[in-house]
Amino acid sequence: PPCAPLPPHPQNLASTMSTSLIRCATAAALVATCDGYMPSAAPSRAAAVRPAAASVFMDETVFERALAGELEEEGFENPFMSEVGWADYLDKNAKSSYNMNQRPSLADDGYYTASIVDNPLDVVSDWLGAMKGYVTNPVATAFPTISNDPTGARSYPKGSNEVSARTIKPKEKDFDPKKRIVGIPGFNIFGTPSSKSGSFIENFFGN
Repeated sequence: PPCAPLPPHPQNLASTMSTSLIRCATAAALVATCDGYMPSAAPSRAAAVRPAAASVFMDETVFERALAGELEEEGFENPFMSEVGWADYLDKNAKSSYNMNQRPSLADDGYYTASIVDNPLDVVSDWLGAMKGYVTNPVATAFPTISNDPTGARSYPKGSNEVSARTIKPKEKDFDPKKRIVGIPGFNIFGTPSSKSGSFIENFFGN
């Protein structure tokens, strides 16, 4: 009968076990230092509960006031809610025009012209009146101003001018030439020296 294999030598067995342990430790260290082999964190079972968003409600007071016929009263209480109401308020209280338009009390067309919901004949009539004013003075109609308004129906608030009537006032600038640095030679966008730079010969050899 064949002979049974001899058991491994104790010294060889210890050497093999130590080599295996070293390899396992090296592999574990590599896995620990690589993010790609790191196991992802398990998601929490209890999902985060978000607070319920408040329901969106429509402001129904507009419809309620419209059905009750109270929109006009609300407009008188809050004139700034419409451009027509604000223009009327400025005309009566500040003697001022609004948005480069003529003052309602001095407007050539009466200011309160017909809208799309009015009688079509009134709409056409007001449009023809506006065209007549444009043909009469096209420059003043196309480029309205307050300071040079030929009709006198456009104006700043009483006691104000162009600067003081502004909400955001411009900075005050002192244009005294003695406080400014002028006459500095330079170059234009094409690299050509300015007329104040002098000639090349003067700059090179001196005056």
